[in-house]
Amino acid sequence: MKIKLDKIQNIILVALVLAVFILIIFGNPLRVADELWNFQNLCKMSNGLKIYTDANVIITPIFFYIAHIILSIFGTNILVFRVYNLLIYIAFFSIVYRIFKNLKIPNQFILAYIILVIEFIFQVIGAGANYNILAIVFWLIGLNLYITKKNNNVNQGILIFLIFFTKQNLGALYAITIIIYELYKNKLSKKFIIDQFKKFFFFLIPTAVLALFMYIDGNLFDFINFAFGGLFDFGKNNALLPESGYHPLIFVLAICLYIFIIIKRDFFKEVINKECFENLTLIFIFAIGMNFVIFPIVNIAHLIMALPLYLIFLFYLFHILILESLFGDKKYEKNIKWFCIVILFILLIRIFANMLFEDDATFIKDKDSNFFGTYVYDSILEKSAEVEQYILEQNSNGIDVMILSYDAAFPMINLKQNHGVYDLLFNGNMGYNGIEKTKQDIIDRKNTQFLLVTEEEDLFWQESKEIREFIMENLNSIGEINNYTIYSNN
Repeated sequence: MKIKLDKIQNIILVALVLAVFILIIFGNPLRVADELWNFQNLCKMSNGLKIYTDANVIITPIFFYIAHIILSIFGTNILVFRVYNLLIYIAFFSIVYRIFKNLKIPNQFILAYIILVIEFIFQVIGAGANYNILAIVFWLIGLNLYITKKNNNVNQGILIFLIFFTKQNLGALYAITIIIYELYKNKLSKKFIIDQFKKFFFFLIPTAVLALFMYIDGNLFDFINFAFGGLFDFGKNNALLPESGYHPLIFVLAICLYIFIIIKRDFFKEVINKECFENLTLIFIFAIGMNFVIFPIVNIAHLIMALPLYLIFLFYLFHILILESLFGDKKYEKNIKWFCIVILFILLIRIFANMLFEDDATFIKDKDSNFFGTYVYDSILEKSAEVEQYILEQNSNGIDVMILSYDAAFPMINLKQNHGVYDLLFNGNMGYNGIEKTKQDIIDRKNTQFLLVTEEEDLFWQESKEIREFIMENLNSIGEINNYTIYSNN
């Protein structure tokens, strides 16, 4: 009977976890945000264009290359793109499971801790900027190799490559993190220095292959320009205060607890044995390294990206210090799955509650549409239809129309048009000295109109106000359409 009950609980848990992810990723209507911007770049690739050369992608390319392969096979639509993002989250939670497993935590408690991780990072689950999540998956694989003592210079060098060319800042942080950890473990020695050179060598080999591929493909120098040239502009005005108070408290709690354990090492030595302490130190160093992902944009989304490693640290410490030592975790094995089921039901209720208060949206059934298989807000559809009609009319008269707004992606995808940097004119998205180059390009263009959002308070916070002011001062206002003012350089 107990075996049968365990099977029923497992089935319920798997079904609820899948329901949570499917509803979060597939149930939400399409928003004008990272998901749409990333999808626009993939649509350009599907139309025969190249990222960097034809699309101002500022992230290293592995996320886009993998997605392009998947979309080329199964279809370039938002539904397939969301499946790709779902697979990234499955990989993420699978490696979190393996880490807890290798930390010798019982399965029942692993399920509980994973579900709590889902709860804590709930706000960023979706099909948004998931190059970050893919890079974190590789980061956690590297951590797991250290836990299982299966790491070597070859696999760590390859992991640095995978992380760096998925998200460049995370790759640099990962390399620094493992150098610090190995310095802590092995001290400064000849072997330590040789090991770091070996890692660099095995990072350099796939990097050279990728660079050669990009050179032959004709976008190596554009890649360097957009992925690295605009970094200073990107960080110049993009620091924001956190939107939530409790996330930094988790970081502070983990740091204080680790310091306290070090100070009271003798007191805890019977509970936290040498292996446990080494694992806690390893996870803590990796968590501190990941923490710098919040720069230069210090907001809630980037804070949450750093949370999983801190949560792994805290749950592992809680398990060995409280459950195993004080209470004996065996007492809780019977009820822990029901706890997981309750938490998942709470998550589902939250998801349904959010969906009930959503604005009206239309499900796109047209299989030829890039937006097939998803809900799109009616306000987006209506606004886009009016703007698309205007653009087609102007194009027929030989006039190009640039929408200099964060919400340009939807009509541009529908029209299958590409305007390079103008499709997402954010600070840091224009390459080296991009603002000045863009200003000059605006002046040099002929038969071109620029649509600017009329009310400044409606701008997205990353949009370049400097470019906006330049156009308003140097071009002529010739009318309005929807919430845009039309400027002409003629």
